[in-house]
Amino acid sequence: MELRHTSAGTSGPLATASLSDARVLRASPGKLYLHVANLLRRRIDSEEWVPGTRLPALKELAAEFGVANVTLRLAVAILEDEGLVRREQGRGTFVNDTIEPKPTFSVGFDWPSLLKMITKSVPRLITSYDARESPPLQAEEGTPAAGYRFIKRVNTVNDVPCLVTKAFLDSALYVRAPKQFETDTIIPVIEALPGVHVARCRQVLTIGQADLETATLLNIPVNAPIGEVRRIITDRDGVVIYLNEVAYRGDLVRFEIDLYPEKDAAGAS
Repeated sequence: MELRHTSAGTSGPLATASLSDARVLRASPGKLYLHVANLLRRRIDSEEWVPGTRLPALKELAAEFGVANVTLRLAVAILEDEGLVRREQGRGTFVNDTIEPKPTFSVGFDWPSLLKMITKSVPRLITSYDARESPPLQAEEGTPAAGYRFIKRVNTVNDVPCLVTKAFLDSALYVRAPKQFETDTIIPVIEALPGVHVARCRQVLTIGQADLETATLLNIPVNAPIGEVRRIITDRDGVVIYLNEVAYRGDLVRFEIDLYPEKDAAGAS
């Protein structure tokens, strides 16, 4: 959403739209200055403001977003701390000439892409214990195993936290390689176990907002956008041997899904 600036006395549809956008911004949950910082950051990320660009005067931006000058200054201070902009005395605020690229990575939704993606991040264990109950499963998702090990971790890319994962692993598998399951990427460890056959991996993607715990672990604001993936692996008997709920930082990942209409049509004929 881009808010439009109108000068005093402007009337008509443009003025109405600007006032409406400002109300939406103010009504959004969370700190107002964080929302403004996100909108300013988006202009840099999208290269609307390229390196070296001088930002409009703070008063002009404050008027555009319908916020107080102090709110705009707080938003710009966040971007300055992130190394996106710099302030020059008597000249204004500029987009930095060199900006460190974010450690973005793609999340694939086919098996080869999934395996390639998950090995790019480094897991850090938060907690691990025997779950008292099986995770809630829908009938179409599979049959629960006899018991599960709960493993919670944060994964990083270039030392930047990018995802939080909460996994339920079949206890019978966990006891075969407990140290590896807690320190390494889990799915390749499952595949490497003799006699284990992965028959199906079901993934469901939803778009959500970070709660307090997730925001703290990922170093993002509360209610920041996240991609939530529920990933379920079953064996040949339809037993759920692995259930993983992953929260991805919305600003660091993109989801890639390839569709093959001709191939799918041939398979259906």
